[in-house]
Amino acid sequence: MNKRIVLAVLTLFLVVLGQAQAKAEPMFIEKDGIKVGYDKGFVLNVKDQFEIKFGAWIQFQHAYIDDENGPNTSTFKLAKGRLRWSGYMYSPKFGYVIQLEVADPNNPKNNGSKETALKDFAIDIKHYENVRVKIGQFKVPFNRQQMVFFGDLQFVDTSLASKAFNANQTNARDIGLMMSGAHNDGKLQYFVGLFNGNGINKEDDNDTSQYLSMGRIVFNPLGEMSISESDVANTENPLFSLGAAYAYDAGNNEGVANQGSAKTLGLEFSYKYRGKSIQGEYYFRNDDRNADADGAYLQGGIFIVPEKIEVAARYSRFRPDIANSDVEEITLGFNLFFAGHRRKLQIDISNISKDVDDTDDQGIRAQYQIAF
Repeated sequence: MNKRIVLAVLTLFLVVLGQAQAKAEPMFIEKDGIKVGYDKGFVLNVKDQFEIKFGAWIQFQHAYIDDENGPNTSTFKLAKGRLRWSGYMYSPKFGYVIQLEVADPNNPKNNGSKETALKDFAIDIKHYENVRVKIGQFKVPFNRQQMVFFGDLQFVDTSLASKAFNANQTNARDIGLMMSGAHNDGKLQYFVGLFNGNGINKEDDNDTSQYLSMGRIVFNPLGEMSISESDVANTENPLFSLGAAYAYDAGNNEGVANQGSAKTLGLEFSYKYRGKSIQGEYYFRNDDRNADADGAYLQGGIFIVPEKIEVAARYSRFRPDIANSDVEEITLGFNLFFAGHRRKLQIDISNISKDVDDTDDQGIRAQYQIAF
């Protein structure tokens, strides 16, 4: 009970903090072709030939987990701490992005502290209107939910299904190159890429020449649609999106214990209109390394106060072709938006059912996010 009181006090404090902060509007000073200012990040621009923008995202979280087979836990943590530099060199057609994670709980050092991790380091070439080429380390554009910027999620975290079906079977990022484009005012989008397949910050001598290749196509019949979750913009006209993706990982990757090829298929849809949103994905993997599997999630939300207060729900499942290994997740969410996704408070309650030990674990998380 004391833990729930702590969580309630934390929630109240963050609500007050969020309401007390004013929305930052774009502001610039310009002299002799040099422009300095702020627009969702601190910007320095030199005669429209060079630009650098710096921004940061912080997620402060409290989580209480009721573990049926183990001790309950209650803890504060920095869920994310991102530093991001972006801009262009020589012309706006030659962009770049660098992103560091300074509070990643998945990168612990031996002494218990957190290790800074390079997330993105990529060059984005946009010499032609409908063709872009991206080179470096970045997210593989296969899984819709994993492509969403972490700060634009509808819940505190992604679904268990989307985590299980990354193209490289390790994480959402990889080293390689991608070509993408949009046609007919964004109604048709495509992505094709070739990657090492080892995951984040892992090179590959490629002695076997076995890469991860993928393709994704998206159809937006009612107009181009943002990939961010929740209809925080209170979309005036309905938007709908359908997509499909396929990835072939030839195998022999450093980050995977068992070797062999894997073929993964993804199907997706998304809809937004006047504060209501719904999206879902289905995945299937034919896996020579471990076992075939499928999974899916369906989530939706509605703003009870436009652009400010949202309630949401999600169902997700993961079903490997192994006896008694299914996992199901049901999550309810409550979101307060103080300045869109850039400053918000999220609370979610989850129940995770595991066939392997016939248990149900419950958890409640409160997370405050601010970006500057």
